[in-house]
Amino acid sequence: MAAGEGVFVALEGIDGAGKTSTAAEVAARLRDRGQAVRLVRHNAAEPDDPFVAEYLEGLRALQQMSLRGPYFRLGDPHWVLIRASYYALVDRCVVTPALERGQVVVADGWFHKFVARVAAGGVRESGDFDRPEQILPLFAPVRRPDRVFLLDTPVAVAAARRMADVNPGELGPQNAETSTPETAFVTYQSAVRGHLLSMAVPGRWHVVRTELRDVAGIAAEVCADVEVLREAG
Repeated sequence: MAAGEGVFVALEGIDGAGKTSTAAEVAARLRDRGQAVRLVRHNAAEPDDPFVAEYLEGLRALQQMSLRGPYFRLGDPHWVLIRASYYALVDRCVVTPALERGQVVVADGWFHKFVARVAAGGVRESGDFDRPEQILPLFAPVRRPDRVFLLDTPVAVAAARRMADVNPGELGPQNAETSTPETAFVTYQSAVRGHLLSMAVPGRWHVVRTELRDVAGIAAEVCADVEVLREAG
């Protein structure tokens, strides 16, 4: 974090961990304290430049094609590089300008959950990935947050939240067609959680245990750490 720059923090966690609601609460609390904040929804980032916004929308549409067919035929490297391209653009055109203005950037996710989800899919064909360390180098040009907060949520709790409107991508490539949705979700997201935890130690993430805690309490813990980062910056 360069002198004069803002702070970039990202929330990670399995599907249903509460990242979006917590990120919004964190942003609101920081604003109440007089801080300039840019809230970034990782899958709906809004660049200020109209051309970039249109281009980014095209990248999102390309990613969504994975929900409309046997995407695994194209191989993990293809999908990983598309997603790396997406985050590189959000970094350059949304995150970096906000940091240069001295803002706190709060993202409700970054690329780490995607990495964990790909790894949890397991090797299906030669060239596919089953470990985060195989995937992370492909995101080398993308900015790492100053701090990642892993919202470590029990999978059963997340399943109860997500079952009403679960999407196929949350069930895993191997489980979605062989189990009930709830069983598939628990199996796949348990593997995703394991990969996220495996990245937490080397990444020096702040792991936040969310069981039996409300959004306000979790956001307060995150904000306290953000204040420390700001003072140290």
